[in-house]
Amino acid sequence: MAARRFNNSADCRRYLADCLNRLELGELQADDIRARSYTTQILNKIIEISDLEERIKALELQLATGGKK
Repeated sequence: MAARRFNNSADCRRYLADCLNRLELGELQADDIRARSYTTQILNKIIEISDLEERIKALELQLATGGKK
């Protein structure tokens, strides 16, 4: 299997959708899905927090410079 990149929430969503499809086809077991979905949820939360941190830093910089970029 090729290495996957998880750079945003859409990547996590596509991965989980693929896992569910594979579960329905009998290619994955329920235990595999539980582990994958749990770790993907954690990763997705980290991505969301990281994105928010970047946005907050940009807003703080904008405020500190008087609205100039």
